[in-house]
Amino acid sequence: MSRFDQIYYRYHRQLLLFSLKFVEREADALDIVQEVFISVWATDRLNYDEAHLKSYLFQATRNRCLNYLKHQGIMRQYEKNAALQLRQIELVHYQSGEKSLIETESVDRINQAIESLSDVQKEVILLSRFDGLSNQEIADKLGIPVRTVETRIFRALQKLREKITSTGHILLMVMGFFRRSEKMN
Repeated sequence: MSRFDQIYYRYHRQLLLFSLKFVEREADALDIVQEVFISVWATDRLNYDEAHLKSYLFQATRNRCLNYLKHQGIMRQYEKNAALQLRQIELVHYQSGEKSLIETESVDRINQAIESLSDVQKEVILLSRFDGLSNQEIADKLGIPVRTVETRIFRALQKLREKITSTGHILLMVMGFFRRSEKMN
């Protein structure tokens, strides 16, 4: 058995457990320990005496764990900043009242599809999806049973699905959000 194999078998488990004190995921700890052993192999530290080698392995593992944690903190901060910037861009976009051509075209298709519904179905869809009323609130407002409201919504959505492409269908689900934000402005 080579000197490297002896060192690997003697210290791998210890270094893994040691690195798990710093990092949470075992996969990350395994990667760190693997990098330490690659470093030992590449820098020819196999000739160190036992005490110095053990000290080097644990110090190298500790340093790599700390570098990993530092990198993770930087990545979290970057993601947080990116999400904040995206929210600010969206806020400016919707406050300005501007809409993209694709969004405007899709909204037009959805509105046309809704207009093609029967008056009864159109009424429940508008109350449900755009005014945000629950089925019970719609039933109370129209003086009909809740089950009738559910049936009308189901049939209306079924007809809308037939008339709108898959992209439009996704937009239909979020249209309530757009309509509410327009009312707020």
